[in-house]
Amino acid sequence: METNRNIDEVEAEFQEIRDELKEILFDIRTYLMEALSPIPNDLDRERLREELEADRG
Repeated sequence: METNRNIDEVEAEFQEIRDELKEILFDIRTYLMEALSPIPNDLDRERLREELEADRG
């Protein structure tokens, strides 16, 4: 009985860690896709806008 409880606890902990890792990997994937995209992302647009405003005066 105690063994089953221990197994359940380990499985629950494993599931938590697995979910956290999935989120981290998804964030990394999203960041890389944005960084490697030929389409300017929000950060690039903001930087370009600031450069244009600085050039104007």
